[in-house]
Amino acid sequence: MKRVAAGILLMSVFFVLFACSKGESEAEGSLMVHAEISVPEKISLNKEETLSISVTQGDQAVEDASDVQFEIWKADSKEESEMIRAEHTGDGIYEVQKSFSEEGSYFVQTHVTARDLHVMPKKEFVVGKDTLTNKEEETNEEHSHH
Repeated sequence: MKRVAAGILLMSVFFVLFACSKGESEAEGSLMVHAEISVPEKISLNKEETLSISVTQGDQAVEDASDVQFEIWKADSKEESEMIRAEHTGDGIYEVQKSFSEEGSYFVQTHVTARDLHVMPKKEFVVGKDTLTNKEEETNEEHSHH
Protein backbone atom coordinates (compact mmCIF):
# COMPACT_ATOMS: atom_id res chain seq x y z
CA MET A 1 0.00 0.00 0.00
CA LYS A 2 2.87 2.36 0.80
CA ARG A 3 4.37 1.77 -2.67
CA VAL A 4 1.08 2.62 -4.36
CA ALA A 5 0.75 5.83 -2.32
CA ALA A 6 4.38 6.75 -3.04
CA GLY A 7 3.85 6.06 -6.76
CA ILE A 8 0.73 8.23 -6.86
CA LEU A 9 2.55 11.01 -4.99
CA LEU A 10 5.53 10.80 -7.35
CA MET A 11 3.29 10.90 -10.43
CA SER A 12 1.42 13.89 -8.98
CA VAL A 13 4.68 15.76 -8.43
CA PHE A 14 5.80 15.11 -12.03
CA PHE A 15 2.40 16.19 -13.35
CA VAL A 16 2.48 19.45 -11.38
CA LEU A 17 6.06 20.21 -12.45
CA PHE A 18 5.29 19.49 -16.12
CA ALA A 19 2.10 21.56 -16.09
CA CYS A 20 3.82 24.53 -14.42
CA SER A 21 6.82 24.56 -16.73
CA LYS A 22 4.62 24.29 -19.83
CA GLY A 23 2.39 27.13 -18.65
CA GLU A 24 5.38 29.34 -17.88
CA SER A 25 6.92 28.86 -21.33
CA GLU A 26 3.59 29.58 -23.05
CA ALA A 27 3.15 32.72 -20.93
CA GLU A 28 6.75 33.75 -21.59
CA GLY A 29 6.21 33.52 -25.36
CA SER A 30 3.10 35.67 -25.17
CA LEU A 31 4.98 38.22 -23.04
CA MET A 32 7.60 38.92 -25.72
CA VAL A 33 7.55 42.45 -27.10
CA HIS A 34 7.42 42.56 -30.91
CA ALA A 35 8.26 45.56 -33.06
CA GLU A 36 7.70 46.03 -36.80
CA ILE A 37 9.27 48.89 -38.73
CA SER A 38 7.36 50.71 -41.50
CA VAL A 39 8.95 53.07 -44.01
CA PRO A 40 7.31 54.73 -47.03
CA GLU A 41 7.59 52.75 -50.27
CA LYS A 42 9.07 55.74 -52.06
CA ILE A 43 11.24 58.30 -50.25
CA SER A 44 12.10 61.52 -52.06
CA LEU A 45 15.11 63.73 -51.49
CA ASN A 46 14.79 66.72 -49.14
CA LYS A 47 11.21 65.87 -48.20
CA GLU A 48 10.27 65.12 -44.60
CA GLU A 49 9.13 61.50 -44.33
CA THR A 50 7.56 59.52 -41.48
CA LEU A 51 9.20 56.31 -40.29
CA SER A 52 7.24 54.32 -37.74
CA ILE A 53 7.29 51.22 -35.62
CA SER A 54 4.37 49.21 -34.29
CA VAL A 55 5.06 47.76 -30.84
CA THR A 56 2.96 44.90 -29.47
CA GLN A 57 3.02 42.35 -26.69
CA GLY A 58 0.87 39.33 -27.49
CA ASP A 59 -2.13 40.83 -29.27
CA GLN A 60 -2.02 44.09 -27.28
CA ALA A 61 -0.55 47.41 -28.49
CA VAL A 62 2.23 48.66 -26.21
CA GLU A 63 1.27 52.18 -25.15
CA ASP A 64 3.87 52.53 -22.38
CA ALA A 65 7.28 51.89 -23.96
CA SER A 66 9.90 53.58 -21.79
CA ASP A 67 12.22 54.39 -24.71
CA VAL A 68 11.92 54.17 -28.50
CA GLN A 69 14.71 55.49 -30.71
CA PHE A 70 15.44 55.18 -34.42
CA GLU A 71 19.07 54.78 -35.47
CA ILE A 72 19.45 55.72 -39.15
CA TRP A 73 22.54 55.46 -41.34
CA LYS A 74 23.53 55.34 -44.97
CA ALA A 75 24.78 51.93 -46.13
CA ASP A 76 28.52 51.54 -45.43
CA SER A 77 28.43 54.49 -42.98
CA LYS A 78 27.16 53.01 -39.70
CA GLU A 79 29.74 55.01 -37.76
CA GLU A 80 27.87 58.16 -38.89
CA SER A 81 24.47 56.96 -37.68
CA GLU A 82 21.93 59.37 -36.26
CA MET A 83 19.74 58.56 -33.23
CA ILE A 84 16.26 60.11 -33.16
CA ARG A 85 13.87 59.72 -30.22
CA ALA A 86 10.42 58.60 -31.40
CA GLU A 87 7.09 60.13 -30.46
CA HIS A 88 4.18 57.91 -29.38
CA THR A 89 1.19 58.59 -31.64
CA GLY A 90 -1.24 56.00 -30.22
CA ASP A 91 -2.23 52.37 -30.83
CA GLY A 92 1.32 51.16 -30.14
CA ILE A 93 2.75 53.30 -32.97
CA TYR A 94 5.91 55.36 -32.45
CA GLU A 95 7.14 57.73 -35.18
CA VAL A 96 9.99 59.97 -36.27
CA GLN A 97 10.20 62.58 -39.01
CA LYS A 98 13.33 62.61 -41.17
CA SER A 99 14.42 64.15 -44.46
CA PHE A 100 17.27 62.77 -46.56
CA SER A 101 19.66 64.89 -48.60
CA GLU A 102 21.46 62.04 -50.41
CA GLU A 103 20.18 59.23 -52.58
CA GLY A 104 21.10 55.66 -51.77
CA SER A 105 20.48 52.72 -49.52
CA TYR A 106 19.92 53.35 -45.83
CA PHE A 107 19.31 51.28 -42.74
CA VAL A 108 17.06 51.96 -39.80
CA GLN A 109 17.41 50.04 -36.56
CA THR A 110 15.00 50.78 -33.78
CA HIS A 111 15.89 50.48 -30.13
CA VAL A 112 12.69 49.74 -28.22
CA THR A 113 12.65 49.35 -24.45
CA ALA A 114 9.26 48.30 -23.15
CA ARG A 115 8.14 46.31 -20.12
CA ASP A 116 11.70 45.38 -19.09
CA LEU A 117 12.50 44.02 -22.58
CA HIS A 118 14.65 45.47 -25.37
CA VAL A 119 14.12 44.69 -29.08
CA MET A 120 16.16 46.01 -32.00
CA PRO A 121 14.68 45.20 -35.43
CA LYS A 122 16.53 46.51 -38.50
CA LYS A 123 15.36 47.28 -42.02
CA GLU A 124 16.99 48.51 -45.23
CA PHE A 125 15.28 51.10 -47.41
CA VAL A 126 16.12 53.26 -50.43
CA VAL A 127 16.03 57.02 -50.89
CA GLY A 128 15.55 58.24 -54.48
CA LYS A 129 16.36 54.90 -56.14
CA ASP A 130 14.45 51.66 -56.55
CA THR A 131 17.03 48.97 -55.69
CA LEU A 132 18.56 47.82 -52.43
CA THR A 133 22.32 47.37 -52.04
CA ASN A 134 22.00 44.00 -50.29
CA LYS A 135 25.41 44.72 -48.72
CA GLU A 136 23.83 44.15 -45.34
CA GLU A 137 21.05 41.68 -44.88
CA GLU A 138 17.57 43.24 -44.77
CA THR A 139 15.88 42.15 -41.61
CA ASN A 140 12.91 42.96 -39.54
CA GLU A 141 14.14 40.49 -36.97
CA GLU A 142 13.88 41.27 -33.34
CA HIS A 143 16.84 40.95 -31.05
CA SER A 144 15.56 40.75 -27.50
CA HIS A 145 17.34 41.49 -24.28
CA HIS A 146 15.78 40.85 -20.89
